[in-house]
Amino acid sequence: MNIVTPRVRVLTGDQRYADPWHPFAETGAALRDWLAEAYPVELRTDEPDALGELAGIDLLVVNCGIGADPANPPAANAEWDAAFAACERWLADGGRVLGVHTAANTFADWPAWRGILGGRWIRGTSMHPPRGPSRFRVLAPDHPTLAGLTEVEAEDERYSLLSRDSGTVPLLDHDLDGSAEVMAWASADGRAVYSGLGHDARAYDSPTAKRFVTNAARWLLGDREVSPPASPG
Repeated sequence: MNIVTPRVRVLTGDQRYADPWHPFAETGAALRDWLAEAYPVELRTDEPDALGELAGIDLLVVNCGIGADPANPPAANAEWDAAFAACERWLADGGRVLGVHTAANTFADWPAWRGILGGRWIRGTSMHPPRGPSRFRVLAPDHPTLAGLTEVEAEDERYSLLSRDSGTVPLLDHDLDGSAEVMAWASADGRAVYSGLGHDARAYDSPTAKRFVTNAARWLLGDREVSPPASPG
């Protein structure tokens, strides 16, 4: 029996959606390497066709940022607006999204993005303490994204005071001065997962972070690995 294997595209910041603080080339490569253990993976930089032409792709992993100047994020333009609209059609047809780290702060020029991801980094409100050894607590131990995990440990930033939509399923949190701060969730419709993990290569040197991200991909793609129809005749 032949199996159709889901295909993954990692979209990583390089130009329009890069920023001065995150090494997107190395984190995009790390994501590709993790996911390539189970799926065919393309690594693409932030060109409109990489977002808008998703035929044959089942999961889009977004590893992009706000742009070079957070005070002046990229303005809308026709080429990117067309890519956003095409991606929305792909999502309506069953596409799935895994947003990583600065994905909560990207696509300021795409009004639908927050609803797709289930939340957003709010400039002037959201923050993180200095990067360092961090522990993230499991909030939904029965959720498939957290299978085999009792906590996640990583050398990473602890995103805090994120704005999260109602109905999202909290997956991981951390303690910020006594406040429980959620920094990973599944969207209410189950079509997206957001993970605040993944600042740089050191953050990817974590078996538990890898387990969480690969679990999330597997869950999002869980209904995609099917046998193709038999050839007629």
